[in-house]
Amino acid sequence: MSASLTRVPTLSITTLHLLTYIEIEIVKRLNFSYILDMLSEIMLYLFVIISGAILAVHIILSVGVLANRIRDILGVDVDLKLPKVSVVVAAKDEEETLPRLLESLKAQTYTDFEIVLVNDRSQDGTGKIMDAFAEKYRGRVKVIHNQKEPDHTYPKQFALDIGVEEAEGEIFIFTDSDCMVPTGWIENMLSYFKNPRVGVVFGQISLIDSGTFLEKYQGFDQPLIHQYNSGSAGIGIPTGCFGNNLAARRAVIEGIGGFKSLGYTLTEDAALISAAGKKKWKVRVSTLKKAMIKTIPKLSWKDFINQHVRWNSGAYYSQDLSTRLGYRFIVLYLLASVAVIPFTFFMPLLLILPVTSFINIGLLSMLSGLLYREDKTAFLLRVVPYTLFFMFFYAFIILLSILKISPEWKGKKMKSTQLYS
Repeated sequence: MSASLTRVPTLSITTLHLLTYIEIEIVKRLNFSYILDMLSEIMLYLFVIISGAILAVHIILSVGVLANRIRDILGVDVDLKLPKVSVVVAAKDEEETLPRLLESLKAQTYTDFEIVLVNDRSQDGTGKIMDAFAEKYRGRVKVIHNQKEPDHTYPKQFALDIGVEEAEGEIFIFTDSDCMVPTGWIENMLSYFKNPRVGVVFGQISLIDSGTFLEKYQGFDQPLIHQYNSGSAGIGIPTGCFGNNLAARRAVIEGIGGFKSLGYTLTEDAALISAAGKKKWKVRVSTLKKAMIKTIPKLSWKDFINQHVRWNSGAYYSQDLSTRLGYRFIVLYLLASVAVIPFTFFMPLLLILPVTSFINIGLLSMLSGLLYREDKTAFLLRVVPYTLFFMFFYAFIILLSILKISPEWKGKKMKSTQLYS
């Protein structure tokens, strides 16, 4: 009896101590600093996973860029028996730049082609320059003067459809009036169409980057952006391109119903690439320098920003779901990586975002410079500061697109999904 009575309080005290210990541990674990540490650890894992995914995407894109180059090294022969070609150029108020393009077209080594020029409601001497050129080269040049305002479509889409309807070629090659093309441009672009499954080809671009910082930076910026397009096409997932160095079969254009069938878009070239891919046409990227065009940089920051907002909005609000989601994943990560920089002083783990973005962009910019730049030394000296500037500048452009700030094109305000005066 006495032994039993002495055991009870001992067990009660042990139980009490255990409960007290559990309560203390629960309080400790509910401590704010502990919760903060736990959340920080979860955030770190999350950032590592997302950053790893975005890095993997850029590595895959780099593989695509190199795959394009390897295909060309293995051999792309010129076949002069290809069907007739139509070079289509739509221009509005381009009297200052158009003559240089026409001179470069006149110097082509491939001669079996026609030139279709669309004067799209120009208010300057663009139409007269076209007419004079057509008069000089009768039988090879067509000029269409369009005065009609497009309805429910981007003006460039409308003008290109006019040119395509008048063209007689089986293969269309598109460029812009502010470009200059090398003498072997047409024959080298045509060489890819030996494969009957190749429906669209787009080539490299370069810019005259001497002069101001803005001009030099554009010589870095546009070829870099082009590598994103090049890489995605290289792995068989074409999402976009620059339309100033673009070739397509008539069967592709007619098969999708013309540019108007793409719906309203600020980037009709990218929409065409995506539509062709969905129709199971092969999209190829030319890495040949003989097919690389040279374009003129924007002379003002206003024009440059408008250009990039237009391009970015076209992809960000693309009607193609895969293009839209893939693009948003990349650019929203870049925006986040720049936005967190001020907070890295308090949370160093956030540095993983901007560091990853720098590596990603630097990787593709290095490929662009080493593969295509003639002045590689000057490029290498600029690559670090220009990559950093690209991160901040493009984050700014992304923000403008998200806010649906309307870009201007040819004196007209555009919206991301519709046009207004």
